[in-house]
Amino acid sequence: MNKKNLFIFSVILSVFSTNVWADLKTDRAVVRNDGSEQIVAIARFQEPIEGDLYIATQVNGALTFIANEGNSFSSAPVPFRANGLFSEDVVVLNISGLDVPPGRYPLYKVVTQPGTDPLDFNNWVGGLGGLRSINFIIGLPSDVTLDLDDDGFPDDDLNRDGFHDDDIDRDGFHDGDRDRDGFDDASRKRDKVRDRIETNDDDLNQRRVRDRDSSGSGEESQDSSDENRRTRTSGRL
Repeated sequence: MNKKNLFIFSVILSVFSTNVWADLKTDRAVVRNDGSEQIVAIARFQEPIEGDLYIATQVNGALTFIANEGNSFSSAPVPFRANGLFSEDVVVLNISGLDVPPGRYPLYKVVTQPGTDPLDFNNWVGGLGGLRSINFIIGLPSDVTLDLDDDGFPDDDLNRDGFHDDDIDRDGFHDGDRDRDGFDDASRKRDKVRDRIETNDDDLNQRRVRDRDSSGSGEESQDSSDENRRTRTSGRL
C-alpha cells in the first residue's frame, strides 16, 4: 500500500506541482549529517486554510508521517496538526542532521478536509494541486549532491526545492540515472569517454617518448660503431 501511495504521490507531483510558488520551503536542502546543520522545513500558507495538516517523508521505501506537532513519527496516517486554521508559517521539521543515514528524503505536505483519509486525494484541500513536496539530500558527497558552491541546494536546482532540474518525475534522482547511483548516466558516460581518451593520449605520448629514446640510443650506438671502425682502419694505415 505504501509503495502504491508513493507512486501516486510522485505522479501527482510530476504533473501538478508548481513549486516555484510552493508553500513548503527550506533554507537548506543539502544537509551534512555530522551534527553541524539542521534539517528544517516550513509550511507556508498564501491564504487561510482549514483542515488537517499532514507531513510525511519517505524512509526505506515507506511513508512515515511526522505527527503531533513534530513530536512523533508514525507509519499510519496521523496528522501533524488536526482541525486547524492555517494562515501563518508553521515549522513542520527542525531536527539535527546528526547520524541521519545518508540518502534522499522527500517531504510531503497536504491539508485534508477534517477527519478524512489523507491517502485519498479526493479529500485534499485544493485537489490534486494541494500536494507539495521538497527533497532533502543528507550526508551525501558533493559530487552526488552537486552542491558545489555549498549554498544548500544542488547547483542545477534553480527553483530551490531540493530536486535536480532534470528530475521531472521527482523521485530524487536524475531522470537519466537508470542505475540510481546518483549520477546522470549520460554525464557519467561522457566522463568515462573523456577519461579513456585522456588515458589513450597519455599512453600514446609515453610510447612516443620511448620510441624517441630508443631511436636516439640506436643512433648513438651506430655512431660509436662507425668511430671504432675509423680508428681501427687508421691504425692499420
